[in-house]
Amino acid sequence: MSNESRRLEGKVAIVTGAGQGIGEAIAVGYAAAGAKVLITGRTQSKLDDVVSKIEAASGTAIGMEALAGNREHAALTVDRAISEWGRVDVLVNNAHTFTDFLPIEDPKMEENCNTDIQSAFFGSLQLMQLCHPHMAAQGGGSIINMGTGFSIRCEPGFLAYAATKEAIRVLTKTAAKEWGKHKIRVNTILPSALTPKSIWYLEDSGTYDQELAKVAMGRFGEPKDIAPTAVFLASDDSDFVTGQTIGVEGGTTML
Repeated sequence: MSNESRRLEGKVAIVTGAGQGIGEAIAVGYAAAGAKVLITGRTQSKLDDVVSKIEAASGTAIGMEALAGNREHAALTVDRAISEWGRVDVLVNNAHTFTDFLPIEDPKMEENCNTDIQSAFFGSLQLMQLCHPHMAAQGGGSIINMGTGFSIRCEPGFLAYAATKEAIRVLTKTAAKEWGKHKIRVNTILPSALTPKSIWYLEDSGTYDQELAKVAMGRFGEPKDIAPTAVFLASDDSDFVTGQTIGVEGGTTML
């Protein structure tokens, strides 16, 4: 196997929300590139399936049930990576507890915003804070957060989701500024892929054709389309890239 294909050799990565979809694809991609991967999610059986897939391809992975936005679970996650492998090089904040899509005037909107923000924004912040001392002590690391093109396009019904993701973009840029001196890089991916949640939304809203028409490449993405960019941002090939928002969504949103 070439050095290019193993460009994460020796690195340790934490990937949240990795029991399916984009998180699973990133975890599998990291393991294939040589990283040891700790994956978290809400359902242990799904995590076990991903770990089995990685191990069947001669990779190394551990699955750990954890709730996004729970600081105790976040601390246990980072502690597990350190106790198993002695370091944390890469953090991918992919987990997000999704709520339903509602108009702003809906009485449930405040509750939805709180749920989204706690799981995705504070979930990302907690893990970043916990990984920071380890990354700083070892001379650097890479943090990859997940945003959304909906926060830039501002589509109806997406307030809770999009506002949370835009706050994460601000978190990314602020951390990139503050932690650059420690050689910790922080970037945001705007992904677009057919996942169980996105498929449900397209079917429930009846907007499949409407949303597809917005994609310059003429097709919806798949989770595997996101993984190569996540591998690049985790690797030393991107050691001068930080504070950036990178869209991997077929030209749906152009920055």
